[in-house]
Amino acid sequence: MDEFIQEGKYASHETLNGYAHSWQTLSLLMQEVITNGMYVPEFLPDENQPVLLVVIKEATVLKAKSLHSEAPEVLISIASHTGESVRDDDNGYYADYWRLAAGTIKLIDCAEDAVFWLPLPAVEAWEGYRFSGYGSPFDALSAPLPVFLHLAFALKPDQSSPDLGTTIYLKSTI
Repeated sequence: MDEFIQEGKYASHETLNGYAHSWQTLSLLMQEVITNGMYVPEFLPDENQPVLLVVIKEATVLKAKSLHSEAPEVLISIASHTGESVRDDDNGYYADYWRLAAGTIKLIDCAEDAVFWLPLPAVEAWEGYRFSGYGSPFDALSAPLPVFLHLAFALKPDQSSPDLGTTIYLKSTI
């Protein structure tokens, strides 16, 4: 019985340690998004230009005060703006259509969610990154730039640089 308790304790410690590192990484990333990101709806990228899109769902003060009970959903994706926007000043509704992958377009409400974008690094700025820790290690790309330095972009065999649909992971020490 004691062996099972110790095994559970070890697993809990490892999991919580992983959470702590991931939350620290996400916290640093959010601070850099605030400083370096382009705020939507104030700024939009050129139509069909791939960018790093960061969306914090239901970004409200109440949500921030209840992080201990419900963490916000964060979408980090390479996306491109379709050129279609909805702006309704009378009702305070602002939304944009974003292409997240081939054949996947999503309407994102930038009045309810905090929405930012950053231009992708130049091709020569990307660096190889070996993603390791729990699970199978794999090779990815990262860039030594604000926000991007916290992310690992897993490429498909036919990709040379990140693009729409690229899987993105937080770089943390788990």
